Amino acid sequence: MPSKHIIIIHGRATKPSGSKKKDLVMKSLLHGLERVDKKASKAVSNKKVKCSFVYYGDISNRLMVAAGAKAKKDLTGKNDPEYDSAPCEPPNSYDADLVRLLARPTDAFTKADYRKLLADYKDRRWLDEAATVTSAVASLFGLNDDIVAKATPDMGAYLQSRRVGSEVRERLADPLKRALLEGDDICLISHSMGCIVSYDVLWKYSQMSEYRNIQNTGNRVSLWLTLGCPLGEPGVKKRLYDADEPEDGRYPRNIIQNWVNVAAYDDFVGHDAKIVDDFSEMRSRRWLNSIKDQRIYNFWTGSDGTNPHKFYGYLDHPDVARQIASWMSP
Repeated sequence: MPSKHIIIIHGRATKPSGSKKKDLVMKSLLHGLERVDKKASKAVSNKKVKCSFVYYGDISNRLMVAAGAKAKKDLTGKNDPEYDSAPCEPPNSYDADLVRLLARPTDAFTKADYRKLLADYKDRRWLDEAATVTSAVASLFGLNDDIVAKATPDMGAYLQSRRVGSEVRERLADPLKRALLEGDDICLISHSMGCIVSYDVLWKYSQMSEYRNIQNTGNRVSLWLTLGCPLGEPGVKKRLYDADEPEDGRYPRNIIQNWVNVAAYDDFVGHDAKIVDDFSEMRSRRWLNSIKDQRIYNFWTGSDGTNPHKFYGYLDHPDVARQIASWMSP
């Protein structure tokens, strides 16, 4: 039986060290699984299910500082030696907020609970700089590259610079390639900008002749779980790796079995919550088995108030955890 293997890639904006980011992600993932399936949580914590974490926060931190979107003096943490001990977010930036999130009862993720959350905490759902890119106007008319780059320097650099794009994609490409070649049963969990990176890598592996060794295995990502995904946004779609390909060269093919897209209400990055509409051709041409959209409420609160886009809030949600637990079950 193939080895179960979870591969996780985070999203945009500044990050703490690679080791700290992984710790926060794993705590959220394990607690979410604990809510719905204790055996599944134990299997991951005991490493019976492999788990690989893909980190590119050092690149994002560098880009955000270079663009003036984040002052270097605010990045008082020190990254791991493998990331050149570069400045990063302080290690305790999210600890208290995560404790509060994980304390939420499993039966308290309803619309009424969310409304209460908004009443109790500062409503900052639309104050992130990325909200500009994914507003209703942006969805209707698209945005030019300069606006995308200014609003989200790290995502803008990824979409517009081949060098930066290659640097980020490499972080995911290596572990995903190994897992596919080894025949692992893969669940790929992508958040925010990580969804764009994942899409581009999956397209390359399924369409380019230099990756024929991967294509010849017939192995696919069993479950691609996208969280807070911006792939439906016009300004993003026009910059995907396959955007300028002729019709017969578009979309990842025969490398994904099932794609589940989870979008939180009010998520300013996953503004277009209906991925099914944007990528229906992949299903109609049978390049994958299914694409499904699901809506949830994200209960993350930080020092600045609510943030319905936060990765940890997605991972700890029972509905997200059920998708992962279902993939893990025989």
